[in-house]
Amino acid sequence: MSIFSLFKSRSKTKHKSIVIESKYGIFTSHKFGKNGVVFDGKINWLDDIVDVSLHPSSTESLMADKSLEILCKIAENATEWDKKLRQYGADEFSDDNGMIEIWGNDENNNDSLPQTITKDEFINRISLGFMWIYPDGEVYFDYNLDEMFTDHGLGITANISGEIISCGLQG
Repeated sequence: MSIFSLFKSRSKTKHKSIVIESKYGIFTSHKFGKNGVVFDGKINWLDDIVDVSLHPSSTESLMADKSLEILCKIAENATEWDKKLRQYGADEFSDDNGMIEIWGNDENNNDSLPQTITKDEFINRISLGFMWIYPDGEVYFDYNLDEMFTDHGLGITANISGEIISCGLQG
């Protein structure tokens, strides 16, 4: 088999992208694992650009209608969702006095001693980086922690009804 025919035979089985357009963004399908597909795109989330992955209803389905519907519900109430998630993260990390111990690098990129900040300072420093939306109503939000915990992020899993399922450092 020549190199050309090997290339040619592989190109026949290449996944063709599917594009979903919505008022919040454009999402393009990509191969994900052996059999799955995920739709990736970007949305405007409170004046920041956030990466979003929409997961289809099943590995047999190439449609992400349910995940898109969930995204629309969340995006329509972005201010409330964002406020609730930030507050939950701050509450999880604060002590009884409402202070949060952070550790990371100083301005010279050296390990610094732990410092404490208020919940409000924490809430103002974090920003949503990406979210994964699943058709069963579960949503994973990943917040950038502005290097307050070295290179970790804040992962919060919730469901469309607003219940927080889990929260913790990621990375």
